[in-house]
Amino acid sequence: MEGTAPARDPLPTLPALSRVVPGGLLRGATYEVAASLSLSTALLAGPSAAGGWCAVVGVPELGAEAAAALGVALERTILVPSPGEHWPHVVGALADVTDAILLRPPLAVRDGEAQRVAARLRQHRTTLVVLADRPGVWPRPQGRLEVSESSWTGVGEGHGHLQRRRVTVSATGRGGRPHRTPLWLDTMVEPDAPVVTLPGRLEVAS
Repeated sequence: MEGTAPARDPLPTLPALSRVVPGGLLRGATYEVAASLSLSTALLAGPSAAGGWCAVVGVPELGAEAAAALGVALERTILVPSPGEHWPHVVGALADVTDAILLRPPLAVRDGEAQRVAARLRQHRTTLVVLADRPGVWPRPQGRLEVSESSWTGVGEGHGHLQRRRVTVSATGRGGRPHRTPLWLDTMVEPDAPVVTLPGRLEVAS
C-alpha cells in the first residue's frame, strides 16, 4: 500500500455516475451525500473497481455483499466500524494509504475539525465521501449529492416483488446550480439483470 504512488488524474466513477460527478471525483476534495448509503457506496465503487484502496469509517451497517455487487473490491477496503470521537485521527491516518474514504461522522462536524481533516486529505490527494444523516453536516464540501426521488418497479396492485429502484440524484457543486440525473440504483444483483455497466446494478436510466 505504501509503495503505490498516487495518480495525478481525478478518481474515476462508475460510468452511470459520469453525469452526476462530471470528470470524476477530485482528489483531495470532500463530497457530502445526504442519507443514502447506496449512493455513497456507489461513489466509492469507482475508485475501488479501478484498483484503488478505499476505507469505510463509522458505517457498521455496510453490507459487504451489496458493496461488492456495486463494484467495491473488499480485498482493498479497510473497515473501521466505530471510531467514535477519534474519527478525525482515523481519517487522517487512512488518508496516508487510501485513495478514497467513506465516512459517517457521529455528529455535525465543527468547522475547525473539517479544516484540519481537509488539509490532510489535500496533502495526500485522498477523496472523502461523507454520508450525512441530514444536509449540511460537513462545512463547505466540494459537492453535495442527494437522492431527491425514489421509486421501485416490480410491484403491481398488491402483489409482486421489488425488482429495480429508480432514483433521481440532485448534485450541487460549490457555488454552482444543482443538476438532476435519473439512475437505476439497486444494492442487489440478479443473475438475469439487464444492461450492466460495471459489476453491480447501477446504470443510467434512458
